[in-house]
Amino acid sequence: DIYFPNFVEWARAYAVPGNPLFVPETGRAPDATPANGFYAIGELGAIGFSPFAIESYKPDDPLGDAYDVLRQLTPLVLEHQGDDSMIGVRPPVSFDGIVDDTPQSFRLGDYTLHVAFKGTSPEPAPQRKVEAHGGLIIRLGADEYLVAGQGLIVTFSTEGATAGIESIWEGTFVDGRWLPGRLLNGDESHQGRHLRIPEGKFGIQRVRLYRYR
Repeated sequence: DIYFPNFVEWARAYAVPGNPLFVPETGRAPDATPANGFYAIGELGAIGFSPFAIESYKPDDPLGDAYDVLRQLTPLVLEHQGDDSMIGVRPPVSFDGIVDDTPQSFRLGDYTLHVAFKGTSPEPAPQRKVEAHGGLIIRLGADEYLVAGQGLIVTFSTEGATAGIESIWEGTFVDGRWLPGRLLNGDESHQGRHLRIPEGKFGIQRVRLYRYR
């Protein structure tokens, strides 16, 4: 059971070889709980994540939105768990409730992914809930990634070249099949500079990259 704000610290302590992570009970952090679920499943290979009194959540609660996305991604998550092609991302929170929103970088395949958790909302800083930001990223191929979550800005770099964004598609999975929605460009990708999933609603985007000199 994890009821402390520093979820990342405690979950990492239990995710050790030979001990699959299972979180049977967690809660008392309604803003952070959905992001904790994405992190536990995407980064730590959790085989279960259960918030306390889940039956008391309202239908429009962000947790339901997050679970809908995770349900869509279940076949893909099971395919990629354990092969170093998937990561979970979220800003860690200290025991005192202080959010570390420092950008994070991850090497995934031939690219380094730089993930920022601020700047995704027009809301003034006091109204932002950065502890609610997070998600998971899956490497689908040599130049293609899936990003799911909310409150994320992802830029890409690679050694010996410049990483460019060929396309970003919003979409959903239905019965395990990808259904593309909007092709994002212009202001939605900052003129091809980054992938951005705003805060407020969990979503899925697929990005295809290319390299040039």
